[in-house]
Amino acid sequence: MIRISHPRRRAAGTRTSRAHPMRPGPGRALCVLLGLLFVVGAACAEESAPWIVGSEHLRVLYWPQHDDLARLARETGEQTLTRLRRLLDVQPQERIDVHIVRSQAEFDRLTGSRGSTWIVGQALVGQGRVVVKPVGPQRLPGLLAHELTHVMLDLGMGAAGRNLPRWLHEGVAQYAAGEWARADAQIIAHAALGGELLALDELDPAFEGKQEQVSLAYAQSYTLVVYLSSLRPALGVAPLLDEIKQGQDVRTALARAYGKPVAQIERDWLDNIRTAYLVEALPLSSEVILGALFVLAFAVAVVFVRRRSRRIRRRMEEEERMRRLMGQVRLIGNEDDPPDGWPGAPVQ
Repeated sequence: MIRISHPRRRAAGTRTSRAHPMRPGPGRALCVLLGLLFVVGAACAEESAPWIVGSEHLRVLYWPQHDDLARLARETGEQTLTRLRRLLDVQPQERIDVHIVRSQAEFDRLTGSRGSTWIVGQALVGQGRVVVKPVGPQRLPGLLAHELTHVMLDLGMGAAGRNLPRWLHEGVAQYAAGEWARADAQIIAHAALGGELLALDELDPAFEGKQEQVSLAYAQSYTLVVYLSSLRPALGVAPLLDEIKQGQDVRTALARAYGKPVAQIERDWLDNIRTAYLVEALPLSSEVILGALFVLAFAVAVVFVRRRSRRIRRRMEEEERMRRLMGQVRLIGNEDDPPDGWPGAPVQ
């Protein structure tokens, strides 16, 4: 027999406990909470993964707020690599990664450095990776060209890349990026005036010093690469790189590549920057000196003209007094009888 139970009829005056249709129960609240956690987790996961844009030889990893810089880095970076492949005769086998960071902490984590806030870019040559800070659209192309040159130079040198001195790496990178400003010339000028220019063997240690020493080391490295390139204009520093690639130490490679003793190369280079860059670095002082000389010449001319005018005026006044005096003499004497001593005066 099937027993059918009927709901009990509610007794008069009693209340039933029924959930309000607009108030979620515990199960529904738990589902909402889990949904929110899923959305937040997805957003965090998306934020923790950088965005990527790429080209044939380059891959740029960046954060959404730097989208314009990333696309600029992809365009100018690819152009730089095209130029460097011809210049250094090297072809990268894999795409080079460029990271545009969003914080100093991220820069330190990717580069392994600590607290160097004034460093805005670094090439991790062994990893084929470049890390830069978001320096702005005007400065980014040059910065990127500099760091990419480090990577390409290391690829071109192969195992001999570890024997390249720091000054050669940095000098070639600055030269390839076209980095030279009046501030660099002023750094060299001040060092030359103070007798603080770095010798050849002092360049590499200076890169580990204070910021002033590092800036001077960068500037002098550029001038040294420019000077070496001028010794063999058709080849630049290629003979030096070839000698190092063949296993020569730097000083031997310099002498063999340019046919001069290293001491003479160093002396001629330092003499060159003591003169050429000193003049170039102080255009404002030269203008001030020329302006002062012009003002001085003008003042001398004014004094000369005034003195000459006074002499002319005194002479004219003297001539006027003499005319008046002679007029008075004529009035006192007899006009028919010339004064004594004059031609025609009677002799007594």
